[in-house]
Amino acid sequence: MSTTSLSDRPRVRFSLRWKITLPFMFMALVLALVATLIVNRILGEADRVRFLRQLRDSGQQATDEVVRVEERLLEIERAIANTEGIPEAVALSDSEDLRERVLTLVFNTDVDMAVVLDREGTSLLAARRSSPDAPHGDYLVLRGEGFYCDWPFVQRILFPDPQAEESEDAIGNKQAGMETIRLGEQEEFVLFVAGPLVDEDGIVFGAVLVGEYLENLVQLIGEDARANVSVYDVDSRQLITSTFGSQETWDPPGLALTSELIMAAHVPEGEEAPYRDIEVAGQIYGEVLTPFIVRRGTEEMGLLGVSLLKGEDPDQVYRGYIERATLVIRVGAVALVLVVFTGLLISNMITRPLVDIAEASALVASGDLNTQVVARGMDEVGVLARTFNTMVAGLREGEVYRDLLGRTVTPEVRDQLRTAIIRGGVLLEGQTAIATILYADLQGFTALAEQAEPEEVMRTLNEYFSGVVPIIARHGGVVNKFDGDAIMAFFGILPHRVPPQVSALEATHAALEILDYVKRIKEHRSSNWLPALEVGIGISTGKVIAGGLGTKDRLHYTVIGDTVNTAQRIQQITRETASGKLMISEDTFGYMAKTRQQFEFGRRGRAQLRGKRQEVIVYEVNGRWTRLVDCSDLTEGEKNLW
Repeated sequence: MSTTSLSDRPRVRFSLRWKITLPFMFMALVLALVATLIVNRILGEADRVRFLRQLRDSGQQATDEVVRVEERLLEIERAIANTEGIPEAVALSDSEDLRERVLTLVFNTDVDMAVVLDREGTSLLAARRSSPDAPHGDYLVLRGEGFYCDWPFVQRILFPDPQAEESEDAIGNKQAGMETIRLGEQEEFVLFVAGPLVDEDGIVFGAVLVGEYLENLVQLIGEDARANVSVYDVDSRQLITSTFGSQETWDPPGLALTSELIMAAHVPEGEEAPYRDIEVAGQIYGEVLTPFIVRRGTEEMGLLGVSLLKGEDPDQVYRGYIERATLVIRVGAVALVLVVFTGLLISNMITRPLVDIAEASALVASGDLNTQVVARGMDEVGVLARTFNTMVAGLREGEVYRDLLGRTVTPEVRDQLRTAIIRGGVLLEGQTAIATILYADLQGFTALAEQAEPEEVMRTLNEYFSGVVPIIARHGGVVNKFDGDAIMAFFGILPHRVPPQVSALEATHAALEILDYVKRIKEHRSSNWLPALEVGIGISTGKVIAGGLGTKDRLHYTVIGDTVNTAQRIQQITRETASGKLMISEDTFGYMAKTRQQFEFGRRGRAQLRGKRQEVIVYEVNGRWTRLVDCSDLTEGEKNLW
């Protein structure tokens, strides 16, 4: 083990303690300066932010009130449509019967307008308040009005598109719209909610319209939002109605909407805010714009403008400014002290154990493997200290200990070896098991190696093994060793024991998967004018001894026994057969008694294996009818091999 003199140890040029503390001190200084600079700006913006928040909340309340009004109109429409006798009265065009059945409901609900239409869109009954500000019960009751059928939302009800799908929301086939009604010499805007009258066969034979005067609607919205509410027409960009009194004169330049405001109202998360200042009767109001949407967000009637009076008592603003500034300064001073103190405390807590670990690391680098550090706490530094001690303890185990784990082929074997070492054994005791051995060898590879460059030979082997090893692992096998172009794997021992019936099935499926993989390699190489590859596989099932083989300083986990030799000799037979690249022993065939239907078997015969006195019975496996491993479970890297 190499040693390092004390003079060669790395020296600390800039302590970690100061690396942590100085940024805190610098940050404290910057915070003090920045807080002084921005406090005025923050407090200056506070009033504006509060006002905009209040305006936004009012806008949300206005939108919520629109939804509530729409729900109320829908309930009235449903109540009229579901009133007993209404379908019969509409079918007979009996206006008097409708009057008796509908007017009571209209009076009780105090709705502004209710209309029952026949199939052609002519009113059989139209009850509407004589004016938006008419007293309760002052209704005009008319019939025979035919202008309703010209309204688009009425046409969608009476003449529905047979190809249109009915909405799945609570509104269903209900419609909404805003139209004008002439009352004497004036025209009043009315927000309508309408629904069809449908017979048992689903045929529309009429419609029910329930409406609210827009003037009354904005009053309701304004009362709920505690703000002034205006409705604008998007096409003309002009005001339709507002809660501002007629005696309050609007400033003409601030009345019409701009295209930028309209776009901002429809894209509230955009760069431009849907906000403007307007002047009414010499007062400045802040107005936020939001779409006037009904029918669950599917029909836009225009834009809602929600306005609040701006301004505040200057003396009150100044007093609030002074109070907040004083509070910020006090909090800032306390924060400065806390930042510096916290920086010093944290840096000391972190750097003290790190300094100990750094000094211990220098001792280990100099060759002192008896070094230990005190592990304090359960944080990352404590974990680092314990890990350092574990690392040094591992180094003390020596090079043999590291070789034992580092030269293991698979993670399963590595875990098995680690468990044995923890229990105090240096060599793994041999364990008897009935397992299945798979031996695969590339045929004709010796001739290929003589003709090709060494780099090409190495690349071909790596391509072959990169596909074969994952196939064996997916089927529960463990690759035990590579011998040139040959590979040996065992099934049924690690990572846990399985019955020989299972290991035989897994090994046979794995072998057929390897044959499919080599076939794809062969096709790829053939298309690129490269020599073809063939593989022969032998499988045998029987008793083996599994354990550590070697000496204390060089240990290899392996399986030995006649079953291993048998698998290798069966593989050699595949070189002599004209067909069949997979052969299994009689024992393997016997253990698969209940699963043979999964495979297509070929010839069966006796063979004299080299090194064996008696002939053995071998079986060809030509294919399979099902897979043991679903390819959909493969990772992206494994799928590339397919």
